[in-house]
Amino acid sequence: MNHMIDEFANKVSIALVRKFPNELPPIGITRYGMKFIISNGLPLILLLLFGWAMDIFQELMICYISFAILRMVSGGYHAKNPEVCLVISTTLLICIAKFGYFLQGYEMIIGTISAILVLIFAPSNIKNQTKILERHFIYLKILSFILVLIGILINNYLISASILVQSLLLISLKGGEKID
Repeated sequence: MNHMIDEFANKVSIALVRKFPNELPPIGITRYGMKFIISNGLPLILLLLFGWAMDIFQELMICYISFAILRMVSGGYHAKNPEVCLVISTTLLICIAKFGYFLQGYEMIIGTISAILVLIFAPSNIKNQTKILERHFIYLKILSFILVLIGILINNYLISASILVQSLLLISLKGGEKID
């Protein structure tokens, strides 16, 4: 079943390869690149627009950067399709930026919870998402933990909340599974 982002990437790729057949790689490679650009660029564009429209631009960028940096090294939950991922990630970050001030004063507690989650679960759900060998995953765990510690030292409620949300997304339990 094709999804909206897949279909759009496919149409754009076909049009580009037809227009620039000598300059672009084959359609499959171009489609993959377009899907990557759209899947990663669209959330940022939406966040920029929402941030500007809701007058929370700076807060949203702080949330996005802290969430994205930790996500790159720790992995986490992946939605079944890119549209769901777009809605979930955009909504989560907007909620943190808009309502994160409720967590002011709790940064140390939030940071401690995040550190524990990262130590237990990171990296999560990245085996098929990266070319990093599994024996090197310990370095991703260490780097994730260091990023959480930096967040604790910065002591900013937006950073703390963004890191906590990303840390919670590391937990991957499906119905009936047990943690070994």
